[in-house]
Amino acid sequence: MRKLVKYLKPYWIQCTLGPFCKWMEAVLELILPTIMAYMINDGVVRHDLQVVIRLGLLMIVMVIVGFGFSMVCQYNAALASQGFGTDMRNRLYAHIQTFSYQDIDHFTTSSLVNRLSSDVNQLQLAVAMLIRLVVRAPFIIIGAIVMAMILDFQLSLILVAAVPFISLILYLFIRFSTPLYRQYQKRLDQFARVLQDNFAGIRVVRAFVSQRRERQRAEAHIDGLQMQMMKIARLSSLLNPLTALVLNMAVVLLLYQGVWQIGEGMIAPGVIVAFINYAASILTALVALSNLIVIFTRAAASAQRVNEVLEHVPSMRDGEDRVLHLCPQEAIRFDHVCFSYGEGEDALSDLDLTIRTGECIGIIGGTGAGKTTMIHLLSRFYDTGKGRVLLYGQDVRTIAHQKLCAEVVSVPQINELFYGTIRENVCFGKKHVSDADIWQALQDAQAADFVKEMKKGLDARVERGGANLSGGQRQRLCIARALLRKPSILILDDSCSALDFKTDAALRHALRKHYGDSTRLIVSQRVSTLLSCDRILVLQDGRMAGFDTHERLYETCAVYRNLCQTQKIEKEVIHA
Repeated sequence: MRKLVKYLKPYWIQCTLGPFCKWMEAVLELILPTIMAYMINDGVVRHDLQVVIRLGLLMIVMVIVGFGFSMVCQYNAALASQGFGTDMRNRLYAHIQTFSYQDIDHFTTSSLVNRLSSDVNQLQLAVAMLIRLVVRAPFIIIGAIVMAMILDFQLSLILVAAVPFISLILYLFIRFSTPLYRQYQKRLDQFARVLQDNFAGIRVVRAFVSQRRERQRAEAHIDGLQMQMMKIARLSSLLNPLTALVLNMAVVLLLYQGVWQIGEGMIAPGVIVAFINYAASILTALVALSNLIVIFTRAAASAQRVNEVLEHVPSMRDGEDRVLHLCPQEAIRFDHVCFSYGEGEDALSDLDLTIRTGECIGIIGGTGAGKTTMIHLLSRFYDTGKGRVLLYGQDVRTIAHQKLCAEVVSVPQINELFYGTIRENVCFGKKHVSDADIWQALQDAQAADFVKEMKKGLDARVERGGANLSGGQRQRLCIARALLRKPSILILDDSCSALDFKTDAALRHALRKHYGDSTRLIVSQRVSTLLSCDRILVLQDGRMAGFDTHERLYETCAVYRNLCQTQKIEKEVIHA
C-alpha cells in the first residue's frame, strides 16, 4: 500500500481536509457524554431546568456542527477516492499498452482485467475509508479512554485493561486473513479465465453439445471461490463478536463497580452514564475499525497485484528512430533468427533469408512450422532470442513502434472486429478518411458487394467480434482495414482461409494491380493461393526447408512437393 500512496499526491488537500473534519466531528462526539454527565449531575439530580435546557441546546448545536463536518469529510473522501481510482486505471491501462505479447502472456488477459477493475475498486474503497475512518476510529477509542480517565481514573482502568485483548484479536485476524484474500484473488483470476474461454467459444460449446461439461467446469471454480470466501467469512465472523465480548465484559465490570461507588457516595450517577456512553463509543469505533481492517486486508492483497503490473518492466523497449531505408532494395532480412516461447523448444531456428522490395512472398508449412511466429517477429510483437530482423537494413528494435506499424501492416489469423459500424471498423486507427478511399479498400478486399447490399452500407452495425457476419465477410473487412493504410509491407497471415477460390483469386489479382509496389507476405495452407507469388518460403519445424519459385521448389524441396501432391497441384500450372 505504501508504494501506491504517492498516487494520492494530487489529492493532498482532500486527504488533509477530510481527516481534519472527521477529527473535529470525533472531538465533538467525545465531549457529548461529559456534557450529559454534567446535565444529569447538575440539572436532573438537582432539578435545575435551566441547566438542562442550556446544556441540551449546546448538545444539539454540537450534533449539527458535527454533522456538517461529517458531510465535508464524506465529500472530500468521495472526490479523492474516485479521482485516485480513475488515475490508477489510466496508469495501469497506459502501462499495459507498453507490454509485449510475452508480457501479456505472463499475466494473462483475465488477470489484467481483474486488476484493472476489481483490484482498483478495492483500492478505491480503501482510500475512501482511509480518509473517513483511519483518523476517527483510533481517536475515538483513545479519546474515550482519556475522557473516562478525566471523569474517574479508577473506573477507566477497566477500559484500559480491555485494550491488550482487543489488540491481540485484531493482530491475529490480520495475520490469518491476508493470505486467504490473496488466494481468493488468484481463484478469481482462474474463474475469469474460464468465463472468458466459455463466452468467447460459446458457439463451439453449443455445436459440440458441451454445455453440461462447461457448466460443471464453471461450477467447480464457483465452488472453489465459495469455499475460499467461506474461510474468510468464518474468520471475519469471529472478529466483531470477540471484540464486543471483551468490551461488554468491561461494561459489566463498570456497572458493578459503578453501582457500588454510587452507593458509597464516591461518584455521581452522571459519571456512570458517561462511562457507558464512552464504552458504547469505543464499541462502535471497534466495529468500524474491524471493518476497516477487513477492507485494508483486501486492499493490501489488491495493492500487491496492482504493483506487480506497475513495476513490471516491459520485456521490450520501444525504439526511437523512424524508418531510415538504409537498404531500399532489401525490404526484409531475417539474419540467423532464433526464437522460442518461454522455456520450450525453438519455434524458429537459424532463419536466414532476404526479401527484396516489391516482392510477393508466399509462406507455407505445416501446423507449428513457425509461420505466424515469423510474422510476429517482423511486426515486433516479440523480440528475437538470437539474430536480428531488419527492415530496409535497419533493426526493427531501433524503430519507434508507431513508425513500424505505419510501414508494416498485418492481417492476423483471428479476425478482430469491434462493436460499431463497418466504417468504424475499416477506419480503425485512422482519422479523416474519405468514403471514396473506404470503398476502394473494400473493393480491393472483395468486400464492397456485400457491404452495398446492407441497408445502411458503411454505417451498418457490426456486432462484437463480427458475430452478425460470416467468416469470409469478417476476413474481407479485416483485409480492407489493412489495405486502407497503403502499407509498404502488407502481411496476410492465413487471412484468406474462409474465402472461396473465386474470391481468393480476385483478391490476389487486386493486390497485384493496386499494391504491386508493396512488399507482400502471404501465409497460407493452400498451395494454389501462393502460385502467383514471386517466391515461396517453406518452413518445417521452425527451419527453412526451401525458398524459391514454385517450379524449383517442386523439384528440389520434398516437403513442398508433398504438399503440392496432397493438394493435387502439378509442377506446371496456369497462374491465376
